[in-house]
Amino acid sequence: MEGILPDTYFCYHQIEMYMTKYFLLFALFLTSAVCSGSDSDSLQRPAVKGAIKVSGTMTAQKMGKVFIWESFGRNVVKLDSAQLSNGQFAFAEREYELGVYMLGIHENNMCPVILNPSEKEIALQFAAPKLETAMSSSNSRENQGWALYMQQEPGLLKAIKDAKVGAAKNPEKKADFDKQLALKEKELLDLQKKIIADYPGTQLAKMMGWKQEPNRADIRKYWDNVDFGDVSIIRSRVLSDRIESFMRLFSKGSDSGFYSCIEVVVERAKAHDAVLEFALNQMLVGFYESNMETVCMYIIDNYINGDACGDADLSNVVKNTAESIQRLSIGHTPPNVQLNDVNGQPLDLLALASKKKYTLVLFWSSYCEHCKGEAPEVKACYDAWSKKGFEILGVSIDRNADAWKAAVTERGFNFPNVCGMKDFQSPVAKDYRVTRTPAFFLLNAKGEIVLKPKSIREVQNYLAKNLK
Repeated sequence: MEGILPDTYFCYHQIEMYMTKYFLLFALFLTSAVCSGSDSDSLQRPAVKGAIKVSGTMTAQKMGKVFIWESFGRNVVKLDSAQLSNGQFAFAEREYELGVYMLGIHENNMCPVILNPSEKEIALQFAAPKLETAMSSSNSRENQGWALYMQQEPGLLKAIKDAKVGAAKNPEKKADFDKQLALKEKELLDLQKKIIADYPGTQLAKMMGWKQEPNRADIRKYWDNVDFGDVSIIRSRVLSDRIESFMRLFSKGSDSGFYSCIEVVVERAKAHDAVLEFALNQMLVGFYESNMETVCMYIIDNYINGDACGDADLSNVVKNTAESIQRLSIGHTPPNVQLNDVNGQPLDLLALASKKKYTLVLFWSSYCEHCKGEAPEVKACYDAWSKKGFEILGVSIDRNADAWKAAVTERGFNFPNVCGMKDFQSPVAKDYRVTRTPAFFLLNAKGEIVLKPKSIREVQNYLAKNLK
């Protein structure tokens, strides 16, 4: 998932993280959420759910499997599968909660679809290999309008981003870029208004309304057009995107500004237990991935371990997220790594670290270009300091063992190396909340994190000061 402020961290090899072990629990929690006595109990409403049968065709894909993933903001959890035969698929009828789900053939080729129990049978058609740009529906008004919107939204969002970047990089042409920005933002708003007018009474129209930001200048009124009592809002990217935009608009980039924004979001989100859980989880992960651990600790201390959420009985979902982030903060002991090395021998990180003054846990992959670029410096750092009490544990996230081992040899990595074998889905990558490579954690002999550097040069500088 993107961070709250993506520009604040040094982005290496960015791949959006999908399922985490916490979101599977989160899915179970959502189906049984009940009122907890918050000040906004009267707004809290149960999820709309009902039986739906999903079927369709894929012109470019004839055989294999098709999957449906539950969607929680930018995170998804695999829910069901169906056989694709002669370009046709049909899922067994089952109960779904109202919201956006993902349908596709694998995690890199999926398309968001709206499942509304008011539509008992939904037929979808995909006319090209890239599913997200090729969807249509013969019988679902929700997805007919959704397909039209998705055909235009990516281009408009790219134009808006390009105008913002252009204005920042070319101050002398800022006025021109600002005009372009205003034009494209108006086009996007007009598109959303047209969808609302053409598809009244649909979940799609409701989402289009939530996407709009009519009160961008007032922190207290910004959320007035969003219904936090409607739990379907967490089954889309709308709330995640709006929280990110809210932070950008009103935080002014300061910790105190973020704290004020967090307070506003939490107070609004108390309208529904599940929405509050979702908002806290999204903010925790977003700030952590933006390397803003101070803000993470503020959320944990005040809204998870503290009593700022009033009578809300937070489930273990968000508490587990908080605990995971705390374990990865400086001064704490991260999860142990116990995997076989390149020679098939078992390796234990904490046992390894106990024998050296400092041990660097390096997450990397054979296909990451930035990892490849830093490899010579990584090796040079190891060669310079290994005899003075420094160790490196390389943790590859490769899926292919041969590619991993070949890269270890090619790059001259003469330090211990293990591999998770499941990309960012591997348990070790999830334990360390790694969503990009390379990623670094420097441990002392007690196994405590003493530094979370952004580059190998930061490690070298630290060792020069602390490893005499």
